[in-house]
Amino acid sequence: MIAADAPSARAEWRNGWTVVLAALFGIGLTSSHVYLMGPFIAPIERDYGWTRAQISAGVGVVTFLGAVSAPFVGILLDRVGPRRVALPGAVVFCATLALMGLAPANVRVWWVMWTMVGVGAVMIKPTTWTMAVAGLFDRSRGLALAVTLCGTGLASSVLPILVTWLIDTHGWRAAYPLTAGIMALVVLPLFFLFFHGAADQRRRRPVAASTPPPEAVGATVREALRSARFAKLTLAGFVFTTAAIGITANLVPILGSMGLSRTEAAGVAGLAGLTSVIGRLGTGFLIDRFNGNYVGGICVLIPMIGCAMFLAWPGNVPLMMVAVIVLGLALGAELDIVAYLTTRHFGTARFGTIFGMVSSVWSLAVAVGPTLANHLYDRTGSYAPAIWAFLPLFAVASGCLFTLGPFPKFTGSAPQAGASPTS
Repeated sequence: MIAADAPSARAEWRNGWTVVLAALFGIGLTSSHVYLMGPFIAPIERDYGWTRAQISAGVGVVTFLGAVSAPFVGILLDRVGPRRVALPGAVVFCATLALMGLAPANVRVWWVMWTMVGVGAVMIKPTTWTMAVAGLFDRSRGLALAVTLCGTGLASSVLPILVTWLIDTHGWRAAYPLTAGIMALVVLPLFFLFFHGAADQRRRRPVAASTPPPEAVGATVREALRSARFAKLTLAGFVFTTAAIGITANLVPILGSMGLSRTEAAGVAGLAGLTSVIGRLGTGFLIDRFNGNYVGGICVLIPMIGCAMFLAWPGNVPLMMVAVIVLGLALGAELDIVAYLTTRHFGTARFGTIFGMVSSVWSLAVAVGPTLANHLYDRTGSYAPAIWAFLPLFAVASGCLFTLGPFPKFTGSAPQAGASPTS
């Protein structure tokens, strides 16, 4: 529920656009270790003889740490604010990533070093950046979150090209500190100058400021955990991510199994990244203007169209392109919808803790989806059974979002009588 006396959308952007800019680069930094891993695999495999699974397991270590620690980082965010978590986290992340170039020919040491990277990574998870943005925006919260989350598209577009050039020019050992140094030079000044949560801005600005940030109000953590809304939102995020990532992370082999050449498959799969930005911004625009439950419920059904096209017309390149575009549009909406609905159903007073718990379950889905898809392929020799298995998951996610109920009205730190988020 948007407060009647909330600043206009234009005033919110005038007050908070620099925070959104910093958070956009923060989201890019959050996902950077995923997108820079690919170019490093072949040269490390050549030098050390490790399998590709052993090399890429480093990213899995970071993902696991993020899932386990997310609720605790959320509690820290609620206590000290996102700025005091993001700044040291970004420094630790960049510094430990730079050290990866010193990895010896011992795969266990490699995993331990990635654990060190994970210590910094857990402090700059999406919760950190979305918390700051959600606290400064009310009327235009959906679009502000959408712009912030476009940082993943920025990272996926720039980092592979940059890292490949650095490896070809200076070797993989030097590429790690060079990449980390470049990222630090770009993002750390932005974070230091512009990244402030709502509480930080209240301390820095006089009470009579013309556009003060919205007051942080909402349900307690106990109220949220006891509510059916929390269970539905967490389940929706988990099953949708399991299905969507299970398909999109394997787009190249899926398209290859349908008769496309490797070059064709890679080209078609690349459309998903481009359209995800469009989907994210479009969803942000819509949820600011229409009921977010219904917008989300419709968006998570859209991938069923792409899946049906995969099953009905395998190998038809034009139709496969349309199917991938449809999947990309929905994938771009995923994180935006869940983050936005968390703020609307539970408020912003304990957003860090509550969304941290939602995202910890969500992180597990990132590992479950691709593993399940490839397991079914290994058993059957086709990705069709995986696609059939994922189809009902989209429907389950949609049903959860459609039945979340009206947004509660919050005053102070608790909802008004008769509008409890536990209802």
